[in-house]
Amino acid sequence: MSPDQSGMPAAPLDGNAAAGLLREVFVFDATSATVTCGGCGATAHVGSARLYGGSMGAVLRCAGCDTAVLRVVRTPMGLWLDMQGARSLKIGSEATA
Repeated sequence: MSPDQSGMPAAPLDGNAAAGLLREVFVFDATSATVTCGGCGATAHVGSARLYGGSMGAVLRCAGCDTAVLRVVRTPMGLWLDMQGARSLKIGSEATA
């Protein structure tokens, strides 16, 4: 948190204040992003992960060790993204494996 003019930490805003930043993060070709596996440390494009899917969503697994690096599920309440198995996700034109 950045301090305000009095030197006190500024009060946090709710997540809606990050809408612009989040829009930048999540509007991209995810298959060209680079994911680092939390299981084995391998780095590869998301598009090279193994996809296990069905009508509800998808599980993307590391091609090296089979760790589930990304899970995407569509429910009546919305779209859910779980990246617990990923150490990092690098987004951008410089993302290379």
